[in-house]
Amino acid sequence: MTTKPNLQIGQAYIVDDKPMVLTDITYGRHSFTDGCYGFGRTLGRRPSDSKILDRLQIAEGVDPKAILDKLQDSVHSMVRFYKNK
Repeated sequence: MTTKPNLQIGQAYIVDDKPMVLTDITYGRHSFTDGCYGFGRTLGRRPSDSKILDRLQIAEGVDPKAILDKLQDSVHSMVRFYKNK
């Protein structure tokens, strides 16, 4: 599967009609987060994913750091929840 070579980790893209940050590219799988722990999207497992990856647009006016900070807060909330259970 060939995809855009210029996708960058830490950049915000529009995935499934919402801004998500590319967090990892491992073994041809592209992992995106929308800032909520356990949610997001992984692309690259199916042949049809290459079409989606090729059409990704940079999320203009979106601060990727804000999404990653939201993810960190979400993870901390999850940890606190399970510690207090």
